[in-house]
Amino acid sequence: MTSTAAPGKRPYAPRMAPDQRREQLLDTALEIINTAGVAAVSVDAVARAAGVTRPVVYGQFSDANHILRDLLRREGDRALAQVTATLPADLTDADPVDTFTRVASGFFTAVVTNPQRWRSILLPVDGMPPPVRTYKQQAEAAIRARFAEVTRWFLRDHPDAEAIDVDLLAHLLLTAMQEGGRLVLNDPETHPPDRLTAMARFLVEAFFHRIR
Repeated sequence: MTSTAAPGKRPYAPRMAPDQRREQLLDTALEIINTAGVAAVSVDAVARAAGVTRPVVYGQFSDANHILRDLLRREGDRALAQVTATLPADLTDADPVDTFTRVASGFFTAVVTNPQRWRSILLPVDGMPPPVRTYKQQAEAAIRARFAEVTRWFLRDHPDAEAIDVDLLAHLLLTAMQEGGRLVLNDPETHPPDRLTAMARFLVEAFFHRIR
């Protein structure tokens, strides 16, 4: 005799280990962000999209802000790993133009390869809840610090190195990359990674040519 769910009742979701369930719910929230925006993420919305009950979601997260914070932390850590992987571990014999070109190429390729991840990261900061906004700002500060560190290495023997505002340069570099990421997400045919990388190389070449 076949067992059927009572009319009007949602079938039980398949059981999962807590870690697997957590990842499933975060993946679901990421899909919601990509289809309806960050404001659409709620406990109800995640439960419906994942095919589970609200208590299942509450078993992992306290509220929507908790979901968004953990999602951005997960995706941000993965994104940061993608970016830092483009920087050479040893800068001793590295060329500054080639180094930053590889960073730009790796970044834009990562955006195209993982559009859902990067769409969630490149959303406007003002549209995010305060805890999520704070974490995003901290992650961006870490990337800027790394860019500044690498730039200072390449400028270490320049006689006017102290007069160059490296921190502002790193800020502008990250801002340009983020805007390029949005361009490739919104219109990859008009703004493919190769086009954006070529412009990044041009700007870096112009900077290092200017300070020689």
